[in-house]
Amino acid sequence: MTQQDAEFADLIKRVQEGSQEAAKELIALYGAHILHAVRNKLHQRLRSKFDSFDFVQDVWASFFTDIPQKRVFNSPEDLVGFLTTVARNKVAEAVRTRMQRQKYNVNREIPLDRLPEDGLPKAQGSPSEGLKGQEEWLKFLRNQPLVHRRIFLLWREGKSSAAIAAEMDISQRTVNRVVSKLFSGNPP
Repeated sequence: MTQQDAEFADLIKRVQEGSQEAAKELIALYGAHILHAVRNKLHQRLRSKFDSFDFVQDVWASFFTDIPQKRVFNSPEDLVGFLTTVARNKVAEAVRTRMQRQKYNVNREIPLDRLPEDGLPKAQGSPSEGLKGQEEWLKFLRNQPLVHRRIFLLWREGKSSAAIAAEMDISQRTVNRVVSKLFSGNPP
């Protein structure tokens, strides 16, 4: 057994015994491998939704919650292989949830810059349905902060997010964030 193998075996033994210092050392030595596996597996469309370090922490949480006592890591490569497999599985589950299942599917999202320039879709249907929609709109507005109300009213008038931002002297990103509330399940 080489010196490096002996040091690795001692580190794993100390981790299995519950040493905090050994756990910190293990994280410092092998965390980069997990991060690399996460970044290789995480789909481009999901990078704005997830932080790679959250996956790394999730892998470590899983590892330290149930430290493999019976599993013997004979070499650092065995440990790296185990940790990267756990990381890939966690990322794969997130990809399945956010790209294949319907509820949180990012492919269903519509970027604000692709919304119609004339603002919100026009109400259709009978006059009573239109009145009901107007009542819901007013109720929605009453529950919003004053700044948000103004943004929603300007948006409904058909102004672009850039024009609203310029008129209100705020950032366009703020306007887009506020307007996205209309399309996130809280529509008027």
